[in-house]
Amino acid sequence: LVNRNAKRSRIYEWKLLIVMLGQKTSGKSSSSGNTILGEERFECGRTRTIQSEVRHGDVDGRKLIVVDAPGWNSSLSLTEIPERDKQTFKLNASKCPPGPNVFLLVIPIDCAFTAEQKRIVEEHMKLLEKRVWKYTMVLFTCGDFLGKRMIEQHIESEGDALKWLIERCSNRYHVFNNKERYNSTQVTQLLEKIEEMVEHNNGSYYEVEEQIFNIIREKQREVAERAEKRRKRAEEQRQEMKILIQGECDRITLYRLFPKCY
Repeated sequence: LVNRNAKRSRIYEWKLLIVMLGQKTSGKSSSSGNTILGEERFECGRTRTIQSEVRHGDVDGRKLIVVDAPGWNSSLSLTEIPERDKQTFKLNASKCPPGPNVFLLVIPIDCAFTAEQKRIVEEHMKLLEKRVWKYTMVLFTCGDFLGKRMIEQHIESEGDALKWLIERCSNRYHVFNNKERYNSTQVTQLLEKIEEMVEHNNGSYYEVEEQIFNIIREKQREVAERAEKRRKRAEEQRQEMKILIQGECDRITLYRLFPKCY
């Protein structure tokens, strides 16, 4: 127990950095992000996430940064996805620098994990390179769908595609029960599994390549420049409007003073 607490204290010296990945409608925001944080931090019941959203929280004595990445389209292969979207997907890991401790690959239990879905997952994860699997854990949602079955029975009955995924993640997985969203025990158990993985990885994180950081810095510079241009333009428009209003006021004043001249 003392040794485990010592390990945990070392982990607590930094935040747990979590990136959630998965297809659209997998329940990353509602069934995962909010459950982990213990409150409604990610918006639900709206247009699906179109850009990464980052939330901070303190859970069970742990400081967390949780990133909800845009979900991928389960019907599109990588060749059908625009290059811009591929680059955006790669940038998800940069949202919690220096890099995530874990990628939670969110898989709903109430939908079959088919060979086609396996292919889509594999293609997207390849964008993050082979080393990403060292930091990946499957997070099953809709755990209530299991009924009295164990998750291991579900994995066994689903077939080769899901078995492949679990093996690829070195048998790391966890289940969230949607009907017990604010059951803190299931969150505590997930965080303990993440901590064990971090310890196994010697406290390392998925390091974002320098090239990607350069892309991010360039993008941030462009965004800042556009914002400055908008600010200057807005100021110019305010000045122009001020001059017009002042001119109109002067005209009205002159009319009142010298009505016969108008």
